[in-house]
Amino acid sequence: MGINEKVQLIDDDEIITLYDEENNPIDFYEVAVVEYNSELYAILQPCDEVEGIEEDEVVIFKIEEGDDGKDDMFTYIDDDDIADAVFEEYLRATAECDKESCEGCPSADSCEEKKD
Repeated sequence: MGINEKVQLIDDDEIITLYDEENNPIDFYEVAVVEYNSELYAILQPCDEVEGIEEDEVVIFKIEEGDDGKDDMFTYIDDDDIADAVFEEYLRATAECDKESCEGCPSADSCEEKKD
């Protein structure tokens, strides 16, 4: 799946547009996809300022198959225990990236600088 078996870092600035309760579009950068308890979760960061979300914060959504079987649905995770566990898995994977080989790591350039 990526750096380790459960985390795929996204480094291509893919933008996902989601809609709030009032049907207003909000653009997010997809930071990573994390597998936790056999479920997939997306770690997203707002492209622009969003009320209630700090500039350096991310939001975690569960990825579910859409009703049409094609498009993914993103469900906001309001369970702090699950959100914390997913984010810890992400942090563990990025820490492994810094410690191990830079192959396949989105921050390979910075890793190479650390080695020199």
